[in-house]
Amino acid sequence: MSKSRYICNGDCARCPFVKGSEYCNTGPVESRFAHRIDRVITNRWLGIPILCLVLFAVFQLSFTLGAYPQAWIEAGVDALCAWCISALPAGWASSMLVDGIIRGCGSVISFLPNIVLLFFFLSLLEDSGYMARAAYLMDKLMHVIGLHGNSFVPMLLGFGCNVPAIMAAKQIHNPKDRTLTMLMIPFMSCSARLPVYLLMVAAFFPRHKALVMIGLYLTGIILSILFALVMKHTGILRSDGPDDIFELPPFRFPAAGEFFGHIWMRTKDYLQKITTVILAASVIIWALEYFPLKDGQPAEPDSSCLAMIGKGMEPVMKPLGFDWKMNVCILTGLPAKEAIVSTMGILYPPVAGESMTEALQASGAFDTDTAVGFMLFVLLYFPCVATVRTLRKEAGAGWALFTVGHSLLLAWLLAFLARLIL
Repeated sequence: MSKSRYICNGDCARCPFVKGSEYCNTGPVESRFAHRIDRVITNRWLGIPILCLVLFAVFQLSFTLGAYPQAWIEAGVDALCAWCISALPAGWASSMLVDGIIRGCGSVISFLPNIVLLFFFLSLLEDSGYMARAAYLMDKLMHVIGLHGNSFVPMLLGFGCNVPAIMAAKQIHNPKDRTLTMLMIPFMSCSARLPVYLLMVAAFFPRHKALVMIGLYLTGIILSILFALVMKHTGILRSDGPDDIFELPPFRFPAAGEFFGHIWMRTKDYLQKITTVILAASVIIWALEYFPLKDGQPAEPDSSCLAMIGKGMEPVMKPLGFDWKMNVCILTGLPAKEAIVSTMGILYPPVAGESMTEALQASGAFDTDTAVGFMLFVLLYFPCVATVRTLRKEAGAGWALFTVGHSLLLAWLLAFLARLIL
C-alpha cells in the first residue's frame, strides 16, 4: 500500500505499519475518539463535502461577525473626513488628506475586522491539525495531475501570500515538480485579493456572500489543476518522481502563544501594506485625478491625467465591460491588490452617510455581470510585483515572464466569457 495514501482507521490488526513506528498514527487508547473523527473527515466520500462546509462556515462567520466593526470603522472614517473638511481651508492639501489619504487608506482598513476573523479561523484550522487532513484529501488529486502531497503545502500557503509560498516550494526535490508547483501558486487567491472580494460581494451578492467567495477560491484551484494537466501532458514539465510519505499530525488544541502569534504576523503584514504601499498608491491616484489644474481648479474627472491613462486601456478592456475607472483600479493593483480597494475609495467616493458598498451600487458602473468579470480578472491576472520578482529569482526570468503573459490572457478570457454567459 502506498504510504502517501494510507490513513489510519484505528484497526491495528489490519494496519500495514508497525504500531509505534514513524508511520503509525494510532497513539494511546484514549486517542481512539480522535481516530474515529479522522475516519469521517478523511473519508473519500465525506471528506471533500465536509471541507467545503467548513470553508463555507469560515467565510460566513467572517462576513457576519465582521460586519459590525466594519460599519463602525466606516462611520469613523466618514466622521474624520467631515471634521477635516470643516477644520481645514479648502485647497489641494486638504483634498489630498481627505480624498487621497483618509478615504483611500480608510476604504482598505475598514475590512480589517473581516481579515482578522478570517486569519483567526484559518489559524485555528492549521494549528489544530485539520489543514493537514485537508492536504491529505487533496493528495490523491495531486497524484492525478502528476504531483505529490508535498506540493499541496506551498499551494495552501499561497492562500495567505504567494511570496512565502513560492519560497516554501524550494523543499520539493524534483526540479520539474518544484517549478510546476511555483507556477501553480499564483492561481491561489492570496489574502491581498480578499478586500476586493469582500467589497464586491457585499455590494452585488449580499445574499450569497460565502457561496460566491468559495466559488472564487474553487475557480483558482480548478484552473491551477487544469494548468498543471496541460503542462504535464504536453511534456513541458513532465516528471515521474517516487511516491512521497504523507504523515498526519495528531489533533491538538492550538497553543495560545503560537496561535495568536500567527494571527498577529498576518495582521501586521496587512497593516504594514496600508501604511506603505497603499498610502503611496492613494496619494499617487489622488494626484493623477486632481491634476492638471484648469483656472486654478482641479481637473474634471473625465479630463484628468488618471482618466487619460484609464481611457488609453479601453480598446483592450472595453469588451469586458470595464470603464476607465475600473481600468485604473486594475492597474493600481500591480504593486498590491489591496490598492484596488483604496483606488475605488477615491474614484467612487461615498457621500456622507454612505458605505463603500452603497457608493459602488450608486455609481452605476457595475452590475452583477461586470462584478463577476471584475473579480475573476482580479483573481487571475498576474500577482503583485513582489511575487513576480520572487518567481524570477526561484524559477527563472523565463517562467516569471510566462506567468505574467498567460495570467493576463487567462484573466481577460475568463472575464470576457463571464460577460457573454451571465
